[in-house]
Formats: sequence, structure tokens, C-alpha cells
Amino acid sequence: MWINWGIHYSSRIRLTTRCRHLADVAGRRRQVVASAVDIAGPSAGGDPAEGSESVDLGRRQLRAFVAYANKVFGLRKGLEGVQDTRQDPTISAYVVAAAIFYCGLLRIRSLNALEPRLREKPFIQLVGASGKDAALGSADTLSRGLRRMELPTARALSVGIIAKAERNKVFREGWHGGMHAVAIDGWEPISSYNRHCDQCLTRHVKVERGDVIVEVEQYYHRYVVAMLIDERFDMLLDIEPLLPHDLRPVGAAKNGEDEGELTAATRLLRRVKQTFSWLEVVVADGLYPNGPFLTAVKQLRMSAVLIAKKDGDEPLKEALAIWGDKPPQEIVVDKKRGERIELWDCRDIGTLDTYDGPIRLVRARITDTEQPTRATRTWCMVVTGVAATRLSPQQVLKIGRGRWHIENTGFHQWTTRWHFAHVFVHDGNGILALYWLFFAAFNLLTLFLYRQVRSYGRDRGKDVTRTISRFVDQLLDDLARLDRSPWDTS
Repeated sequence: MWINWGIHYSSRIRLTTRCRHLADVAGRRRQVVASAVDIAGPSAGGDPAEGSESVDLGRRQLRAFVAYANKVFGLRKGLEGVQDTRQDPTISAYVVAAAIFYCGLLRIRSLNALEPRLREKPFIQLVGASGKDAALGSADTLSRGLRRMELPTARALSVGIIAKAERNKVFREGWHGGMHAVAIDGWEPISSYNRHCDQCLTRHVKVERGDVIVEVEQYYHRYVVAMLIDERFDMLLDIEPLLPHDLRPVGAAKNGEDEGELTAATRLLRRVKQTFSWLEVVVADGLYPNGPFLTAVKQLRMSAVLIAKKDGDEPLKEALAIWGDKPPQEIVVDKKRGERIELWDCRDIGTLDTYDGPIRLVRARITDTEQPTRATRTWCMVVTGVAATRLSPQQVLKIGRGRWHIENTGFHQWTTRWHFAHVFVHDGNGILALYWLFFAAFNLLTLFLYRQVRSYGRDRGKDVTRTISRFVDQLLDDLARLDRSPWDTS
């Protein structure tokens, strides 16, 4: 009797423990689901069915994104502020801007690929169209809207997002030395041998046609891009096109030449500093360490960290002569990156005749400790400005290497994932308008991922499947299940 009672009591204890364990697991799963959608509030579909937690985890991300973007950054108001010069249009400028914004966010490859969605109820609800705009037109409608769109109003949407994020202290900590760095570089996403517009640049290139090499005229669009670079997230700040010779100011186009990258970059940097006065350091590649650009940086009261590549040009030539065969002044072992770094530092060089001020040179020789046979890499950086001169040589190196963020996070992602290299509309104004709306989507997605979700991209930890592309796939899945407007959070 005592044995039977003991067995029965022991079985009840194990059953109770098992039930409590299952309840705890279910509770933790509900907390994960709630944390992913707490911004958007309850869904229209009611409570999730039992066993559907993994499906529901990605189910409300689109609604959560829209709610976050609208509540924190005023997305709806920003899109409504976009204007164009069409006379009494059937499809409003807001609908055109919103449709292009979501085309970029969902990474739809072309306007023709977007066109079927313009007649689908989920996408119409996502855009938030009503009344006469309940139908979203066609690809041609969007193309005409982009061609006539007022660029300052499209730019204001993206600029407003960055300004709001800065007021919300998103960039409060800065980067190395607590400073905010902007990377500047040239970018050429579009080129063609056949189609061209009045803002295309032209050049002659040699191509192989059959067995013969011929010289043909090529048309292309080139821009200078300014990007805020940070350890976790990078944000597009501004973009400036290089002008063809016939659109340049009178007397600027010598011998009928199109505008160069340095001219457009200087114009862009002045506007960026005027818009975002809290920026302190500009980072750029080997094209930029010259007197006119450094003078422009000095006039803006900024610092510069510029890559120096040409050994025969000043001030690098003078620094190399001073260093000679001297041993490094500092040696750092970076265990995280598996590198041994030898550092040289030379201050107050004044051999650049076209620049009035002291210049600092930093050289780093990097050896891979995990692959000793790998070739040694050498970096040389030109440093100017009071703020940057306070940086240690290792911090200067990290900021200089951070210039690659604009290549990898920016240009590579935009062309391979965001379809920037596709010619959505071949018109100078239309291309820039589309880019500004895509950049607004890029910046908002970046902020949402690293400020709210925090488990994708660079924050994904050891789960290699949680890429940004996977998150966009979830947004597309959510769009197919969208049963009411995400703008309605009541």
C-alpha cells in the first residue's frame, strides 16, 4: 500500500513539473511574439492558433514597421509632403511617392514588376490610398510622377528622418573618439550605350564587337554620395549628381568637359555640413588629399581622415622620408580581428603648397596573425583638423578603414539587393527622385532593424539565417496576408 501510494504521488509530481515546464515555454514564446509586434498593437486576426508561434513571429512585422516609421518619424506626413508639377493629376503625388517608397522597401526589381501589385488590395491598403486614389495607376503613371517630382520635397523626407533620429539621440555616442564621421565617395550605378537623357555624362570607351575593337560613345550617370558611418548602422545623408558640361555654370566647363568628382564632392560637403551641423569628420579615398578639398574642409571647421596612396605626392612623400627605416612607434595586437598592427605617426607636415595648415600622417602596417603567409597590408592616412588630431593612431586607422562601409553597406547593397543599377526611369530628375525615396526606405529599415528588432543583420549573433534579405522576405509574406491598412492602428 505504501509503495503504491509513493508511486502514485511521484507520478503526480512529475506530471505537475512537466505541465509547469510546458507553460513556461509557451509563456516565453508568447513574450517573443509580443516583443516583435508591441509597436503595432493587436492584429486584426485575433489570438494566434496553438502551435503557430513561429508563423506569427514574422506575421506582423510589416504592420510594426509602418507603425514605428509613422509614430516616430512621421512617415505619412513626410510622404504627403512630396510634391510634383503635374497639372490636376488623377493619381496624387502622395500615392506616387508612397508606391515608390514601398517598391524600394520591398526590393521590387522594376516598375513593371510593381505594376500588378498596384491593382491588388493589400498593396493599395499598404499605400493608404483612398477616394479617387483607390486605384494606383500604372507603371507609366509612376514614371511620369517621378519625372515631374520636386526634388527638394523628396529630399526633405529622407533628411527629416536623419534629423529626427539625431534629436532622439540615436547617434549620441558617435564613433571613435565620440565623433561623427561622414564618408564621401563617387558612385556610378547606371550606364548605357543606347539610351540617354539631357543629364547624362558621356565618354568614349573601347569595346569588342566581333573580332574588332571599336571606340563607341557611352552614356552614364555618376553621383557623389555622403554616408554617416558607424560601428552598427550606416545612414545615407545626401547625394549630388555630376553635371554634364552644358549644365555647368558659365565658365566652369573648360574645353567642354563634364564635371569632375571633386567639384561635386565639395559642393555636396558644404550642403551636408549646413544640413547636419553635428558632423565632425569627413572620410574619403585617395582622390581627395589635395589642397582645394582640404581647404574646403578647413573652412567648414571639420576634420578629415583621407587615404593617401601616391608615394610621390605631398604630403605622403615627406612623411615617408621622415620615417625612413625607423621602427614603428607603436605595435598593437588586435585579437578580435587577428591582426598585428605597426603604427607610425608624423605631425605638423607643411610641404603641401596648396593648403595652409599643418597636416598629420599616420601609417599602419598590418600582418594577419592567423595567416602569417598572407601579404602585409599598408595604410597611409592624411589627417587634418583639431578634432581628428586628438585621435590616437589606432583610432585614425579604424576611421580610415571605416570608409569601406560606403562601399559595402552602401554601393554593394544598393546595386545587388535594392536594384539601384536598374533604370526604373531614364530621366535625371526621375532617377534622383526615386533614389531619395529609396534612401528614405533604406534609412528607416536600418533604424527599425537596429533600434527595434535587434536580431537581424549585424545584430543577428550566431544565427546566420537572420539576414536583412530574410527580413524583407518576411515583409513580403506579411503583405500577402494584409487584411486592413497598417496606417490604421486603432
